[in-house]
Amino acid sequence: MIKARLMNKPEDFKKLGVDPQQVELWEDGKRNEPKPGYGEEYYFDAITADGFKVVIYFHASSPMDKIDGYTPEAGIMVTTPDGKTHSEGFLMKYAPEQIHLGTEKCDIQVGQHTAIGDFKTYDVHIEPEKGVGADLHYEALVNPFRQGTAEVALGEHDEYFYTDLSVPKLAVTGTVSVNGQKYEINGQGYHDHQWMNISQLQAWHHWLWGHLYTENYTVVIYDFVTSERFDFTNVPLFGVFDNQTGKLIFETDGNIERQTKLYLQKKTQKEFPKVSNYVFKNNDGTEVKFKVEAKQEIEIRDMYGDAQPEIKQQFDAIGLKPAYVRYFAKGILTLKRDEQEITEAGDMIYEYPYIGKEDERANV
Repeated sequence: MIKARLMNKPEDFKKLGVDPQQVELWEDGKRNEPKPGYGEEYYFDAITADGFKVVIYFHASSPMDKIDGYTPEAGIMVTTPDGKTHSEGFLMKYAPEQIHLGTEKCDIQVGQHTAIGDFKTYDVHIEPEKGVGADLHYEALVNPFRQGTAEVALGEHDEYFYTDLSVPKLAVTGTVSVNGQKYEINGQGYHDHQWMNISQLQAWHHWLWGHLYTENYTVVIYDFVTSERFDFTNVPLFGVFDNQTGKLIFETDGNIERQTKLYLQKKTQKEFPKVSNYVFKNNDGTEVKFKVEAKQEIEIRDMYGDAQPEIKQQFDAIGLKPAYVRYFAKGILTLKRDEQEITEAGDMIYEYPYIGKEDERANV
């Protein structure tokens, strides 16, 4: 029996009240109640031509929380052109009453930090409470990306869900602050919104998530592989947009081939992909190739290696060895249009959370 699937059937759209023909503004608003086991988060990033890399997030609640009510967090990480990453403000926690989460559109406030937008524009403010902050304005350059209903169902009876709704490419302007100094930035970025009723630790063995901007195309990928509990099922989300029109021109139907070249990541002592080669072959005969090659590790978290002994024992008992690496990388897209094969490349940010233990069945 299938234990994980993209919810994209007519009955799925009806059940969730989602229009299969268009993404509506309310979908980027509050989607979950802050109940035990439920989570919701918003993410923004930016890359500039002169070397800045910015990551911003807002967490309303986490599926790992065992209490009713919100557990708000906001965070920012800035990598400056000299290659140094400033993450002093990456974890800022607040009381439950210090959050506002609107239902009609993206409208979130955590403490003094805010993000407001409507799929076309977003304004994001991170107060530099811990030395790192930002005032950024985002202008959408492509349409929102919602594959199916945006929900991946897990379990024999769709008991659990995990989601991704994004605007894959936006123009970004504004300022970032590092150690009291402001920098003007001008680049391109990404936004997504996720909500779920299962912990990442329970749902996934690993995933690769990222986005690529080339001269004529925008690519977004979320290559999920479930945990052993859900039979290491691969559920890929993948879309290609035409930058001229902003429209989606290719979306995977789930048929993919993946080959990876691994390397030993020193801190975590786990083998992560250095190169990932994808071939997406749809049933209608269309085919797209996508290559991701890591160039720089910009964030490393060894949740297993850095854990206290009692936490390690808990991880061992449930077969987990969680680690996380965020990369600056080169992406290469190859597709056919008008009987011609086109190849374009560009820089990208991608993340690779590797939650499970090494297991051949997971096809890292």
